[in-house]
Amino acid sequence: MHTEGFKIDDEVDKNLKEQIFRYLSFWPFFLILLASLVIFSFLYLRYASYTYESKSIIQILDESQESEMALPTELTIFNRSMINLENEINILKSYAIHSNVVKDLESNILYYNVGNIKNSLVSKDLWFDDYVIDFKIDTEKIESILNFLIRVENKTIEIISKSINGESSISYSFDNLTTLNQSHDLPFDLTINSSSGIYASKELVMFPIETKVNEFKNLLDVQKLGKESDQLSLSIRFNNKFIAEEYLNALMLAFDNDGILDRRLEYVRTIDFVNEREKILKSELELVELRKQNFKQDNNLFNLSVDADNNIDLKYSYNSELFQSESQKSIANYLLESISEKEYDYFPLNIGLENFDLNNMIIEYNNTVTKRKKLLPEAGVNNYLVISLNSQLDDLKKNILTSIQRYISTINLKIENLKVKESEFDLVYNKVPQNEKTLRSIERELSIKEALYLLLLQKREEAAINLAVVKPSIKIIDYPKTDLINSRSPNPIFVYISAFISAIVIFIFVLYIWFFIDNKIHTKEQLLKLLNKEIPVICEIPYIQNKESLKIDSSSFSRSVISESVRMLISNLKFTSRDIVKKSGCKSIIFTSSIKGEGKTLASVNTAINISSDSNDEKKVILIGSDLRNPQVHKIFRVEKNQKGLSEIIYKNDLKNYKSYIKKIGNLDILFSGSIPPNPTSLLGSEVFDNLIALLKKKYDYIIIDSAPCLLVSDTHQIINKVDSVVYIFRSNFTDSKIIDYINEIYSSKKIKNLNIVFNAVGNSAAYGYRYGYRYGYRYGYNYGYGYGYKSD
Repeated sequence: MHTEGFKIDDEVDKNLKEQIFRYLSFWPFFLILLASLVIFSFLYLRYASYTYESKSIIQILDESQESEMALPTELTIFNRSMINLENEINILKSYAIHSNVVKDLESNILYYNVGNIKNSLVSKDLWFDDYVIDFKIDTEKIESILNFLIRVENKTIEIISKSINGESSISYSFDNLTTLNQSHDLPFDLTINSSSGIYASKELVMFPIETKVNEFKNLLDVQKLGKESDQLSLSIRFNNKFIAEEYLNALMLAFDNDGILDRRLEYVRTIDFVNEREKILKSELELVELRKQNFKQDNNLFNLSVDADNNIDLKYSYNSELFQSESQKSIANYLLESISEKEYDYFPLNIGLENFDLNNMIIEYNNTVTKRKKLLPEAGVNNYLVISLNSQLDDLKKNILTSIQRYISTINLKIENLKVKESEFDLVYNKVPQNEKTLRSIERELSIKEALYLLLLQKREEAAINLAVVKPSIKIIDYPKTDLINSRSPNPIFVYISAFISAIVIFIFVLYIWFFIDNKIHTKEQLLKLLNKEIPVICEIPYIQNKESLKIDSSSFSRSVISESVRMLISNLKFTSRDIVKKSGCKSIIFTSSIKGEGKTLASVNTAINISSDSNDEKKVILIGSDLRNPQVHKIFRVEKNQKGLSEIIYKNDLKNYKSYIKKIGNLDILFSGSIPPNPTSLLGSEVFDNLIALLKKKYDYIIIDSAPCLLVSDTHQIINKVDSVVYIFRSNFTDSKIIDYINEIYSSKKIKNLNIVFNAVGNSAAYGYRYGYRYGYRYGYNYGYGYGYKSD
């Protein structure tokens, strides 16, 4: 069992080595393929549009850590960030932000240097050394791609306006390197400021805004820098580093301004509220002051009684409290009126309301409005997050309104209590002159209005200061930088490695497919594996590359490759049929094959010539051409095709004069096929042919028969059992392996006797990966190298 295991392993190793050498035998093709791919890679890299990665890093600033009004929370106590980076990333990738950047930079207008093979994208500043371009159309409203080819030669500008599909164009020519004050309908004016003659070809391409916005949105890559980090990495891969870096700078600025604008809206709303109330209070103040003035003039009031001062001072403390309560009530009413008018907008903050809880609720409401405004452009009003924020705002607004109303109710109750207290002094106060009482009432109202007016002015100044000094929303950690070496794409090293790997893969894949569909017999080992073990392979005829070596040589001393091979065939054939020769005294041998082109005619002719020319063993040999359908023997001996022969003998039943049909060439007698008959199968199966073979056996030592291919026609089967030996020709790289099943079948069914196999054209398997064994074997035996040949049948 161990021995069998070793044999199996040796067989596997042998097959593996054979396959490896089979693939390696095609190394010249691999080198050609590799060289082709390397050249292609070189040309690709030579004219490819390289892209580079430009990268910057920003940090999102946490507003909750900087707000003076923010109360400590669990998150701020433990120094945890309140920033949602996913929301910030969505804003950075939003269409609105990119649209603003593209419009500001005019990134929808591209400038190219025209080359012989490819055009190179350049930044606007590097298009010409010194030029001015003025667009006469709104570049933000371009609806289709506009393409202009600009050629400059000395003092002339030629501008070619191309259509979108490139099929039509309009040409314009301008002198003095300017289009100004010259008639044209181009969407721009171009002036080139150059004192010396210049020669250049440029291209200007104008795209719709939406096209470039979507392009830059897709190019932008935003990544978080760690789970606990507030920093983001912004990168763009583009074929011009100046344009990419400029775009990233503008994008960061637009993102920062967007965050600043959100925070400014709260202060803007406060200023607007104060401005509206200021106009009302100013008007009310003027009315109260006018009423006081008129009252004094009408009643001739200049000095108040000293006695009344004491009672009034006593009541003043209550009036002071009443004043504060009425001020709070007025502010609360103003705030209630403002809140009722707005929906999902900022509420005024810090306007003098002395209610801590109510102020905190307004801060929370404004923060929620900020979140909603940031999310709304990207998500839309129907997004569940927006709907959730709407619900929160509605609840907060409802709570704020309820709180304001309760606060007003509390103030009203306090005012009523103060008035009750004040009524206790009415008896004393009634003694004061009515004029004094009225005047005090007017002055109190005036004081309330003045205090409220001054408070609003103070809050407006505070909001204006905050609006002017709003802190940025981001901090730039790294400004855009472009790695011109490591980030370059395509990478030459990677391309060449890919070319090498691709060459290997294509080489192996193509050969694998070729080997897989290859159904020809190439080597003797293949033949023996498929052939019945009882059928002998008596000879291998090497492939003859030199056609001159295929010429007939009747010399017994010939050392040609074909002669040596045929001698080997004859020697082995004598050994396999020695008993038949001893009995009959004549050896009849038929040469056949499966299909046309396997070399049976060449083998039969050379066999006959070598036997007849053997000086050591003088034998009488006759060669019969029995292929009545496609005779080939006459071609080898350069005899006319109309040479009479076998078909005439059988057809005329002219056995008495059969010798007159035999042609002698050297020591060899040849009976050619003769005229092509309409019924070759009937002729070869006739009694006349049997009698002819019987007559020839009495006169000749060897009868060599060249027959038709037995797989295509049945002619050979008519005579195959009338001969002593059958030589079946297989040809390397030509015979289908499935034909061997046919040979095994007819041998097993005993339809053929004394079958011998000759393997022809051996050594011509280099093109199929079977170079090594045969090249070595035949060079050693015959000192020849073999190629491809055997076109005769």
